Order: sequence, then structure tokens, then C-alpha cells
Amino acid sequence: MLTLVAGLLTAVTVGSASACQCWPGEQEPQRYARASHVFTGVVTDKVRHAQQHQYRYTLQVGVEYKGDVPETVEVVTYDEVAACGLTSLVVGGDYLMFTFLRTDGFWTNSCGGTRPASHGPPITGSTAVAAAAAVASPCGTAAL
Repeated sequence: MLTLVAGLLTAVTVGSASACQCWPGEQEPQRYARASHVFTGVVTDKVRHAQQHQYRYTLQVGVEYKGDVPETVEVVTYDEVAACGLTSLVVGGDYLMFTFLRTDGFWTNSCGGTRPASHGPPITGSTAVAAAAAVASPCGTAAL
């Protein structure tokens, strides 16, 4: 019995420790400020690279709000929700992308702020903090 209890406690501890942790209380103006590139785009391809633990999304770029982005761009994320991977984007979906340019390309994650483009342009200013509360953060959601 003691072994069973110890095993269950270990499983619960490991499960909660490996979950994605986003910035508590962060709203869209902060996510916009943190991102290097913000733009709308329609997903034209979604490929999982299991050996690299990544999804690679190809997007046809619409409106650029921050940074210079090519007409077609590839955005990478981890393939696990527990690693803050943004795994729920669908081919044909139109999204407002919050990305980070790294040496190996554009990246995003579930804490970055990416959301359906139909919710409007990004909320960028500190005077819009109250309005940002109305835009749900994708962190912790199963699908966008």
C-alpha cells in the first residue's frame, strides 16, 4: 500500500511539474510588446516533425502589425501542449500570429497570444488593457 501511495504521489508531482506555465495575468498589450513579429496569416500547411518534437506551420501572410514578414512564412512550435506547443492551429484557419524570430526561424507557443484573426487587430497600448481582458488567452485552451 505504501508503494502504491508513493507511486501515485510521484505521478501527480511529475504531471503538474511538466505542464506549460504562462505569465500569470499577462494581457495582449504585454504579449504584443514581447513578440518580435505580429501578423495575420492563413495556415496553408501543417507538418509534424516527430523526431524534432515540432510542428511547422506554413502561413500565407495577410496584415503585418509588427516586424517584416515574407508573404509566405514558416512558423515552428513544439509538438507537445505540456511544452507550451501551439498544436491546435488548423489548415485554412486565419490567425493573428504572435511570433519570435530566433536564429533558426520564426517560433510561437501557446503563451504568445496567437488567436483567431476574426477577433480583430492586436491590442497594443497600455490604455487598452481593459479591452485586452475581453480577448481570451490561448494558454491552457485545447483549441483555438
